Amino acid sequence: MPVVRLDTYKASAYLVWQLKHAGAVILEDGGDIIHVRVRTGEEVSIHLIESSIEPYEIKSTIAYNHANGIHTMLLFWADMLLPEEGNVVEVQDWEWPLLALYGERIWAYDVFGGEVFLFPVQYHPYGQYREIRFGKTVSMRHLEGEFVEIGSPFMKGKWRVAHFGERTRHAQHKHHQESQTHTQTTVMPGTLEACYQVLGLSPDAEPEDVKTAYRRIARKIHPDINQDADATAQMQALNEAYRRIMDDFDENEIV
Repeated sequence: MPVVRLDTYKASAYLVWQLKHAGAVILEDGGDIIHVRVRTGEEVSIHLIESSIEPYEIKSTIAYNHANGIHTMLLFWADMLLPEEGNVVEVQDWEWPLLALYGERIWAYDVFGGEVFLFPVQYHPYGQYREIRFGKTVSMRHLEGEFVEIGSPFMKGKWRVAHFGERTRHAQHKHHQESQTHTQTTVMPGTLEACYQVLGLSPDAEPEDVKTAYRRIARKIHPDINQDADATAQMQALNEAYRRIMDDFDENEIV
């Protein structure tokens, strides 16, 4: 089985687990299409897309779901389909309907280091082009349905779509501004506080902040990319720090 399918099935299984854990009702699990009733009551069709798609396919999917009272969330495999962070690109034909529907962003998923990550890919105007920036990791427990009315010629009308609502803050973990730097280390972190330092975060970070930091750092120091002699040790230290922090969240039931 191609790696692309394995990663999509892994992402699908993880999303179903996360939705169930959040109290959502799985109405149908088709692997790359998940039909669910979310905690706010709306029915949402989640589509995991791993290969190129035509604009008419996007429009027909949205229109079909809308006609059946279903909100749509389209998730694209970042590594396969979306531009890299920091690049300035020309918008492709298939991207225009999505940018109109989701407010100058496309929702993405990625499978990295055994974890599944969901995040927005922001398209910021840069003259006639768009500058690409990856947003913070989000959770399926914040998935909600909404109506959007747009005048864009690419997707004109009123449509049912899904988005990720504002995350709630756990009483033990205040929201903070993610550090823009991190300390690369080849020494395994000792204390939990040291684990946060490896990720460039303060100890009051929330789970989504930790996942975002891990995803961003791992993309820079992974041995497949990083040519340093101690690249493997750097990655091992990062993985260990991430594992210990997430285990701590689990022990305190912060998910």
